[in-house]
Amino acid sequence: MAIKEKFLLPVLPPLPRAVWTDRQIRIFELFLICTIAFGSSILFSFASIFGYIYHSPTQGALSWSARILLQASVLGLLWYILLRRGKTFSDLGMTWTGKDFGWSLIIYFLASYSHHAFYQILYFSGLTAINLKTTSEHVGQFLFGGSILISTMLFQFINPFFEELIVRAYVMTEVKHLTNSIMKAVIISTLLQTSYHFYQGGPAALSDGVMFLIFSIYYAKTNRITPLILAHLYIDVGATLHYWLNH
Repeated sequence: MAIKEKFLLPVLPPLPRAVWTDRQIRIFELFLICTIAFGSSILFSFASIFGYIYHSPTQGALSWSARILLQASVLGLLWYILLRRGKTFSDLGMTWTGKDFGWSLIIYFLASYSHHAFYQILYFSGLTAINLKTTSEHVGQFLFGGSILISTMLFQFINPFFEELIVRAYVMTEVKHLTNSIMKAVIISTLLQTSYHFYQGGPAALSDGVMFLIFSIYYAKTNRITPLILAHLYIDVGATLHYWLNH
């Protein structure tokens, strides 16, 4: 027995662990999801402001499929984080009521009109020399490369859930919890979503920002994300079909 004890390894005390508060964990999770979801898009978006030209990452079935996989994975990560807190997507406002369809149409028309009106103000004031039609053509060519595939359309149906659940519902909920400020939640969500749209050009991105601001205000007032997902779906699918029918 003494021989056996001679070769036994000593029991070491457990290594000290850093104790994170709930607030620190929530901040880390917020930055983690936003970085994975939008980090590369923000990088390329701002690089384009300084004249860096890059090819669209979404041209071709394989590239569209890769983006679908990324968005589905990030949504899975968000689901897991919510699950750890005993919550689901419904706690972010993703439930269905009979009024959601009507509100989605109102938001869609209001956001679309505001986007067009703001761009026209920039154009007629001389702040941009490119009209909205030309800008839309450039953006469509950049995104679709002249072809609309099945994977392209599938992406348009997933993207509204991806953007609205993360950059709107999740980000605004967390910012409001961390800062106790609805205004900060609206501003940060709007700026974040606008930041990865500068590949369209400054005027188009700022016009998108007006539209995103309307979305953020609606969510701040209602805590309902389903109408916003539907409105975003109309915008994405409508723009894709418009490009496809005209090319």
